[in-house]
Amino acid sequence: MTLRFRIALVVAAVVTVAVSVVGISVFNAARTELIEEVDLDLLNRSRIATGPDRPEFGGPGGVPFGRRGPETEAVRFERLISAQTFARVLDRSGQLLGLVGEEFEAPTDASSLEAAAAGPVVGDGTIAGEPARVVTIAIAEAGFLQLARPLGEIDQSLEDLRGKIILIGAAAIAAAAAAAWYLATRTARPIGRLTEAAGRVATTGEFDHPVDGSGGDEVGRLAASFNAMLSALAASRHQQRQLVMDASHELRTPLSSLRTNVDVLRSGRELPAETHDVVLSDIDAELGELTELLAELVDLAADVREDEALAPVQLAELVEPVAERARRRSGHRIDVEVGHDALIEGRPEALSRAIRNLIDNAAKFSSADAAIRVTIDRGTVAVHDTGPGIPVDERESVFDRFHRIESSRTLPGSGLGLAIVRQVAEVHDGSVFVADSPEGGATVGFTVPTVDD
Repeated sequence: MTLRFRIALVVAAVVTVAVSVVGISVFNAARTELIEEVDLDLLNRSRIATGPDRPEFGGPGGVPFGRRGPETEAVRFERLISAQTFARVLDRSGQLLGLVGEEFEAPTDASSLEAAAAGPVVGDGTIAGEPARVVTIAIAEAGFLQLARPLGEIDQSLEDLRGKIILIGAAAIAAAAAAAWYLATRTARPIGRLTEAAGRVATTGEFDHPVDGSGGDEVGRLAASFNAMLSALAASRHQQRQLVMDASHELRTPLSSLRTNVDVLRSGRELPAETHDVVLSDIDAELGELTELLAELVDLAADVREDEALAPVQLAELVEPVAERARRRSGHRIDVEVGHDALIEGRPEALSRAIRNLIDNAAKFSSADAAIRVTIDRGTVAVHDTGPGIPVDERESVFDRFHRIESSRTLPGSGLGLAIVRQVAEVHDGSVFVADSPEGGATVGFTVPTVDD
C-alpha cells in the first residue's frame, strides 16, 4: 500500500465518519422537529374539544350533535378532524362509542386513560398498520376523545432527506478522497525523488545526486537536509582521499630513508663505528617521526564526537596540566595567564590535545631561553611564541593537513598538529586564528562557544 493510498484512505475514512455523524444528527433532528409539529397540531385540535366552543358528543355512532343544532355541532367537530386526522370517542372504560375516519390502534388501557384524565397525552399508534401519533384527552360528555394522524407524509419527507444526505455525503467523501490523493501525490513526489537519489547513491557510491530542496515545508527541509548530508559525505570522502594521498606522500620519505639505512647495514661492509652510530641514530629518528606521524594520523581520522562525550569544563583547568607536562619535556618556561574564565560544554581529552599541539608548535619555533605565553579569555586559548612568525599569505593554510611554511621544512614534525587543532575547534562549533604576537613571533589559538554565549 503506497503512502498516497494510505493518506487518501485515512482522509476518506475521517470524512466518512464526520459526514455520517453530521448526517445522522441532521436526520434525527429533522425527524424530531416534524414529529413535534404533528404533536403540536394534535394538541391544538384537542384543546378545541375542551374549550368553550367545544362540540357535544353523543348520538348513535358517536356523531356529534347538541342543543344548538346539528349543523353547528358538525362544523365545530370538523375543526377537530381533517383529511389526515381521524377521531374516535371512548367511554370511561375505553369502549368505542363512535368513529370518524379510518380505524386506528392506540393505547386504551386503564393506566393510559387515567393519565389522559389529568391532561392530554400524546403517544404512538398505528393506522392501517402504519405509524401514527395519537393524542388522548378527557371529555365530559362521553369519556375520552382520541385524535390520530398518520406519519406517512413525514416518513416520505424523511426518506427524501435521507437520500439527499447520502448523496451529499458521498459527494463530500469522494471530493475529500480526491483532494487527499492530489495532496498526497504532491507530498510524496519529493519523497520519491529522495528515494531515487538514495538508491543512486547506494548503487553508484557517488554523492553528486542532489534533489530539489525548494519549499519551506517539512519535505522541502528534508530534501535540503539530504542535500547537506550528500555534500558532507562528498567532502568527507574528498578529505579521506586527500588524507590518504598526503599521508602516503609524507610516509614515502621516512620509509625511503629507513630502507636506505637498512640496506647499508645489510650490505655486509665494514662500517666505521662513527658511521654505524650515525645510521642507527638516523633510523631511530625516522622511526620516531613515523610513530608521531601515525599517532597524529589516527587522531586526525578519529571522530572526536563519537570517542568522547560532552562535559562541562573550564579551559583553565585543561591548560595548566598540559603546560606543566610541556615544561618538563621541552625545558621551556611556559606562562599561563587567565583572564575571564568561563564554563564550556566540551570534550576534555580532545581540547587538551589541541592545547598540547599549540604549545608544542610554539616550543618548536621558540628559542630555548624564551618563554611561551598561554592566555585564556572565556572560550579563547591563545599561545604566543617568539619564533620567526607566520607570513600573512600562509596564515590561512597553516591549519591544512601536512602544510609547512617554508622556514620550518627542516624542523621535525608531521604538519598535522594544527590540522588537529582546527578539527577539534570545529567539532565544538568554534574557529581557529593566527596573528602576530607581542613577543615578536606568532599567536595561534582557537575559540569555542561558552555556556553563557
